[in-house]
Amino acid sequence: MNTAIAGRPVPGSGTGPCVDLHMHSTASDGTVAPADVARAVAEAGLDGFSLTDHDTTQGLAEAETAARALGLRFLPGAELSANEPGRSVHLLAYGFDVADPGLQTFLSRYREDRLRRAREIVERLQAAGARVTWEAVELQAGAAAPTRAHVGRAVVACGAVADINEAFRRYLSRGRPAFVGKEPTPPSVVFDCVHAAGGVVCLAHPGRTHGEDDVRRWASEGLDGVEVVHPANPPAVQSRMNALAGELGLLRCGGSDWHGPDTGRRGVPGWAHVPTRWLEEIRRRSCRRADRQPA
Repeated sequence: MNTAIAGRPVPGSGTGPCVDLHMHSTASDGTVAPADVARAVAEAGLDGFSLTDHDTTQGLAEAETAARALGLRFLPGAELSANEPGRSVHLLAYGFDVADPGLQTFLSRYREDRLRRAREIVERLQAAGARVTWEAVELQAGAAAPTRAHVGRAVVACGAVADINEAFRRYLSRGRPAFVGKEPTPPSVVFDCVHAAGGVVCLAHPGRTHGEDDVRRWASEGLDGVEVVHPANPPAVQSRMNALAGELGLLRCGGSDWHGPDTGRRGVPGWAHVPTRWLEEIRRRSCRRADRQPA
């Protein structure tokens, strides 16, 4: 396994095989194609990965084909949007049957809501004086359902702000003039849908807004695991979530939350040590739920 990425040491290198279980592609708001995500994983010297695009499975077939060709382990994934009053809850789904009709119907509703939301955001941006058009957002999104990241890139492209961080600070974050919420989707609804498709669900980046009480409550409703390793999780949060996973019998996951090079994010493939055994534990749990044997 490589011990450096672009000249910098990999945190946790030398502690055994590792994977990246939180990555994005152009199927949602990433900047590289699914196959190129697999190539970046291979170049980083990792054992494997999961592609976890926002509210879609569209990139999984391409990513899996590339992973197989490169000799990488691959775990189907998606980062699904849930919410509670006043806050978003991001959930990482793994190991599900991609073709499950219920799951695909659920994701179709997500896509429709993303289109509704993005159009309303553009209207609010225009009312706030940002000269951005719907066509500019479509150009950024390509074939993917538009996200706030796509809108933010369009705002940058039209010259209203210097970079995407400013777009979020001025317009797109919760409480700002162009923020628009998603349709109500309690976490328990996501748990039920993913479980019915044979998968498991982990709480994404708890270091941002979620604490132990949230994890305990959601675990009682069906949450299967927690993202221990993430760029937004400081060491104290990692330690606390790791201990809580052990106490509650939850799965552990982690990753870089990589969206591609030059996206202004801290994570890169292999950003921190995420043991390969975590991927295999997730695979075994999802296989038991689906009443099938792992390949």
